[in-house]
Amino acid sequence: MLDTLRRAGRLVAVGAAAAGAALAFATPGAAGPGRPDSVRPADYRAGAGPVVTDDAAYEYAPTILAEGGRYRMWWCAQVPGSPVKGDDILYAESTDLNGPFHAPGSDAPYTIAFHGTGGEEFDGQHTCDPSVVNVGGRYLMYYGAAVHDGETSIGLATSADGITWQRSAQPIITAAHQKDVGNHYGAGQPTVTFVDGTYYLMFTDTTGAGSDANGNGQFLWRSADPSFGNGTEVYTADGWQPRTDANSRSYSVLNAVSTDLQYSDQLKAFIVAHDNDAGHTTLSFLDNAEPKAHPYQDVTIDGNWAEGPGIVSTADRHALAGTGEQCNVTPVDVVHADHNAPNNGPPQELRHYGIDLVSDASCDSGPAPSASASAPASASPSDAPSPSASASRSPSHAAPSASGTAGGGGLPVTGTKLGYLIGGGAVLLAAGAGLWLLARRRRGVA
Repeated sequence: MLDTLRRAGRLVAVGAAAAGAALAFATPGAAGPGRPDSVRPADYRAGAGPVVTDDAAYEYAPTILAEGGRYRMWWCAQVPGSPVKGDDILYAESTDLNGPFHAPGSDAPYTIAFHGTGGEEFDGQHTCDPSVVNVGGRYLMYYGAAVHDGETSIGLATSADGITWQRSAQPIITAAHQKDVGNHYGAGQPTVTFVDGTYYLMFTDTTGAGSDANGNGQFLWRSADPSFGNGTEVYTADGWQPRTDANSRSYSVLNAVSTDLQYSDQLKAFIVAHDNDAGHTTLSFLDNAEPKAHPYQDVTIDGNWAEGPGIVSTADRHALAGTGEQCNVTPVDVVHADHNAPNNGPPQELRHYGIDLVSDASCDSGPAPSASASAPASASPSDAPSPSASASRSPSHAAPSASGTAGGGGLPVTGTKLGYLIGGGAVLLAAGAGLWLLARRRRGVA
């Protein structure tokens, strides 16, 4: 059983420079070739209760694939009976997005799919924040990891079925140590999508040069190599550039943490789900060629959250799509922790919320549709392309932690809140040039 849960306090930062950055991030870009001019939210939906009932001390950061007529979900938790006392990655599935989810072929609410090694390896204690993609029948899981409640790095594991995993011996990404803002979480909270033969990986690094005064920010890499060991490009203030030590974390594409990423073929843009303020999950849209450009205004999904939204995606981590006369509809369904345990404890109870994004696209001009997440997944929601390179390299370091941590280490859950008002096609900053950031860190230590 777990003796303690260590978590960070809340941090608030306000400044004109940060406010200016928020304005730049929120400015819509011009529509690209074949891209709709606008989207509007419609048809809000919410589940009646938790999608999985379990005995976890806390749970968050799910990744959900609509695949093979079911929804497949991996998420971070700490549960009794784990072989290693630390953060685990659980797995469950369901034909209904509102649950109940359960272990395959069992009434049990989950199976432990991945956990720390129990040794001195980079992922000896904690494995958390999974992001899973299926490319050509091979599952890749990017995850945050740590040992001795130390600095987080990002690891990579592979699987033939998404349940039994083979991990790499080394992390694929470690903390950059480019600056010290007092937040020693490191590099973690990865999220990945696969587009036209290329893996796009977004992650946090509290020690990266482009992170803010609290260590918050999102860095974006791309490569045909799933381990990001060869041919990796980094998005910088000057666009996509070959990765170097200097530019690897020089530019943050979004002032957020605990995000989830997918690509929409209909909208021709990345969709990033992240925490906004109490009662909402925010969807931001990034141009894949120039991620600093936002082709659409942000959209929010109502629903109380505690941590870590995960977007329902196809096997290769694309957005699902409407069919027939609904071909201009992009359903966006998220699952996230709904509330905190008593006395502002850790996040608990994963619940489903969603909306449809309705565009002005013509029904005869869009891509071939995939299944909608608002109904049970079809037998084959996505034909995943074959990988361009093997995942032969080893993984890197674990997930970030917030400053002000009581009692020291633990694999953190960091939450950033960006407050701004969008109106009249422009972004207005709240009084006082406000950017408020909420950073939260939780990890249970036995």
